[in-house]
Amino acid sequence: MKSRVDDVFKADHPTPAWAGWRLKSFGLVHFSHRRSRRGDRCRSSHTGAISRPGQCTGLLSRLVALRRISCRRIDASCLRPACTLIRDLIGEAHSLKRLQLRYAVLYLALLLFSGAMGVIGLHLWSSASAERDRLSFMSAEALEMRGSLYRQIKEVFDHAFLNDVEAANEFADYARDIDRHFNLVYVRAAGERELAVVRALHAAYSGVRAYGDSLLSVPSSVAMSEGRRLDVQLERGAFHEFELSLGEFERVLLFERKRVDDQLSLLRQVVPALLTLPLLLATVIFVVFRRYLRVAVADPLVAIMDATRNISCGRLNHRVPETGAAELVRLAHAINSMAGDLAASREALLRAEKQATLGALVPVVAHNIRNPLASIRATAQVIDDDTLPGDVREGLAGIISTTDRLDRWTYSLLSYLHPLQPQRAPVNVAMLFDTVVDVARDRLDAAGIRLRRIGWDDACVVPLDLHLMEQALLALLNNAIEASPPDGTITLRHAHAGDGVLLSIRDCGSGMMNSPAPRGLSPLATTKVQGSGLGIPFAAKVCDVHGGRLEFIHHDRGTEAVVILPLE
Repeated sequence: MKSRVDDVFKADHPTPAWAGWRLKSFGLVHFSHRRSRRGDRCRSSHTGAISRPGQCTGLLSRLVALRRISCRRIDASCLRPACTLIRDLIGEAHSLKRLQLRYAVLYLALLLFSGAMGVIGLHLWSSASAERDRLSFMSAEALEMRGSLYRQIKEVFDHAFLNDVEAANEFADYARDIDRHFNLVYVRAAGERELAVVRALHAAYSGVRAYGDSLLSVPSSVAMSEGRRLDVQLERGAFHEFELSLGEFERVLLFERKRVDDQLSLLRQVVPALLTLPLLLATVIFVVFRRYLRVAVADPLVAIMDATRNISCGRLNHRVPETGAAELVRLAHAINSMAGDLAASREALLRAEKQATLGALVPVVAHNIRNPLASIRATAQVIDDDTLPGDVREGLAGIISTTDRLDRWTYSLLSYLHPLQPQRAPVNVAMLFDTVVDVARDRLDAAGIRLRRIGWDDACVVPLDLHLMEQALLALLNNAIEASPPDGTITLRHAHAGDGVLLSIRDCGSGMMNSPAPRGLSPLATTKVQGSGLGIPFAAKVCDVHGGRLEFIHHDRGTEAVVILPLE
């Protein structure tokens, strides 16, 4: 009987190779699907519930699979998603709205995970407890059947030896009670192994009952003569077979109870670890988000507050690091732009105030200087006579020359400080250059300087003030003539440059000793006897009122003055 039951159990419970060491280490049976002999249903060994094919895998088997995966060596690819998430959180800047959404989603997922772990643990525990109650119930039913069987045998002896007329009725009552117990056991049995031992137990009981019915069906005198044979047959025959089947049934129940105890032991080990996992995840989320908030929010806010203090103190060159969350990056960029605009506005205001002050002061000074200079020059001209000695006449000529130079310098200063209000009109750049060259033709011919024109085939028309730009270009051309050696070459060029027009004058001299700062209001240093030092500042001022700029490019031989004007 035992070997037949074990064969049925092994046939219905094939153990795969991967699960062998799991059974040894955990003391658990295989949780695969098992089909009944009818082939239309399957039973799960750990629940006892009948389910459809494909739905017999229990929650505890998944838990064991999770335990099996955790025992494997952790590969680096398993950590790659977590590293990507952490780098995504604390690396590049993100929007605070996106951060808030992620924070809420993570904690919601953590809450759902904790709830799921609690529900799964409770379900597994209740399932194991129900399984244990089922096994206890079946064990109690087996004991009840055994007691009822002993009472049945007693009724048989009463009929045979005591001539008890009620023995047959009481035997039938006990038989019905045993059948009721068998029906309950059949209903509660789970798996082919349990069904096999229950059928074997039922078959053994049927043999005992059949023998009892045969004795009760004959008179007591005949049954008494069969008394010794009754004792031998019950002891060595049907009753012995029933005891063996009952022992096998109890062994199966004991094995199943041990399996349930192992499941509960596993739950006691795994559930605390799973319940501590949400706490660990919450700690990790707290640490990661705390670091991210410090890097992306707190530190940038401190930098912004420090920048506002510096800007309020007048240090407009201070800049805020554009790092952190996207909103703070935009705020830092706006503060930096504001500081740059304030610096430009302050510079323009200071320049305007300085120019206004000089514009109000210099005309008075120039007027007070030019009147005495006119008197000095007139007196020198009156005194000059052919009868005077040569050294006296040379001194008078020096006085006249000096007064003329001072008068030109005063006139240039007045022109430079005079507010410029350009009257724009479309002007052809090639024609503008030709006009400037015509004005400086005498100086070019006297110095023997040749002109090289580039871009004259390209018609460039720019809205500008013709007279102001003529004076600016003439001042730059005069500087180029004075810087170029005799028989040198000056290159004139104009071309389109993006959204503007480029006008350049390049000489072939030795270059400038210092890079000029044309935006300054002070006259530039000059070594020319007839120079005033206001040519470049005046040209820069004309470019500025036109919305352009003046730049200087140093070459191996010569300097190139570049005027860049917008097309609109």
